Amino acid sequence: MKSLPTSLLAVTLFGSAATFNVHADCRQLIEAVKRANALGDLDALVENASRVRLAPDCPDAYRPKVARAAALGVAKIVQARLAKGTRLAEQEADLRDALRLDRAWPVLALLGDLEHRRKQYAQATRLYQEALTVINDEGATPHAPPPETIQAVFRKAGESRMLADEYVAVPVNHRSGSAEGLALSAVRGWTVEAVPVPITFDTASTRFTVKGEAAARDLLNYLNQQGAERITIVGHTDERGGDAYNQGLSERRANAVRDWLKQQGFRGNVVARGEGESNPAQLDDPSRYDQEEIWQLNRRVELLRN
Repeated sequence: MKSLPTSLLAVTLFGSAATFNVHADCRQLIEAVKRANALGDLDALVENASRVRLAPDCPDAYRPKVARAAALGVAKIVQARLAKGTRLAEQEADLRDALRLDRAWPVLALLGDLEHRRKQYAQATRLYQEALTVINDEGATPHAPPPETIQAVFRKAGESRMLADEYVAVPVNHRSGSAEGLALSAVRGWTVEAVPVPITFDTASTRFTVKGEAAARDLLNYLNQQGAERITIVGHTDERGGDAYNQGLSERRANAVRDWLKQQGFRGNVVARGEGESNPAQLDDPSRYDQEEIWQLNRRVELLRN
């Protein structure tokens, strides 16, 4: 993940203290947070931001601003350390401290990277999806990251979900009821063109596995909730087996997903096609995966938004 742009840094929020009637004791704490952020002192940054959150002399409206700012500051300091060769695992405690302050998207994404490297793919998926949800919330993330950063988080979320032993459902906004995370069709101006969906099948079959059926049902629910009018389902295989066999299998599986969606009441139009082994997954970082995982990522059903 790229370093946070200056416009996203916590320090931009600290100056807003002047707009509140801030008690001297609170202002002193805020200055301590600013100083710790400037010095890259993670312990002091988290400690003083936590004190601001609890201090009775700090305005209620200001506490979450400082907490978010401090969490973003932690993420930037960690990113700077990683650029100098520090291992991400060594920064886990600091990132989890920051998460207790505020569930800022860079912290969530970095912890997602950590779980991904541990091959804890289900937990990585949850963290990446929450990061996408937070990015898409203008209140939680007033300054959106660049489109290429959003795309990178989205891609890693999709890869993690494909590799997870269990199906990880898309998150649902409890206020609006809308599906978020990998169900989003756009994130802060970046348009989602395609997303792999882990609708998996029994070997050489069009019959869904348990995970595959859970993925198909989740897909059906959020497409109906979003009122999707037209989608394309694309089947893919890995390169093992003959070209003709793989092409036919990918077509049958795409058709099986289309037919299932229609039988279960999907109201939009579904186009299905297969691409066999001709279009392997464009991976964020292929070196992260062993050969079995790459085959698993290539055996996929892809949702295209029309």
